[in-house]
Amino acid sequence: MENINIEQSKTLADLTCELARTCNEKELHFAKSFNLAPAEFKCLREFGESSELPVKELCQKMQVTPGRITHILTTLEEKSFLYRQNDPLDKRNVIVHLTRKSIPFIKNINDSHIKIHSEILNRIPPENREAIISAMEKIIEALKEWSDMRK
Repeated sequence: MENINIEQSKTLADLTCELARTCNEKELHFAKSFNLAPAEFKCLREFGESSELPVKELCQKMQVTPGRITHILTTLEEKSFLYRQNDPLDKRNVIVHLTRKSIPFIKNINDSHIKIHSEILNRIPPENREAIISAMEKIIEALKEWSDMRK
């Protein structure tokens, strides 16, 4: 492994912290614009193309405890975005289902989320966009590798 400049490491540390902070601020603003708590927003985004997910999978994807996911799901259930059912094949498992109301709502959230990122991307000169996206992919890959080594 080649010798890394300490100043570059400090700069990367500062930039990743600033990126995390500004992304959190963006997500908070975005969630509020849809009248959701950040955790509710994150939970609904986890469904992606699926209309149902096991509670255990949501816990893993969101990196939260079963108690925390229960609270998040309860508030989303109260807002009529989802409902829970016992897995017919294994009563110990609970499956979370989106309601009819939530499907167009989540599509709107996803479309709006893409629009915000298009607006952000438009603030970057076109000739730099691919390089920035590529660099972000490499940073995320390196962070994941580093994290996996710690498990």
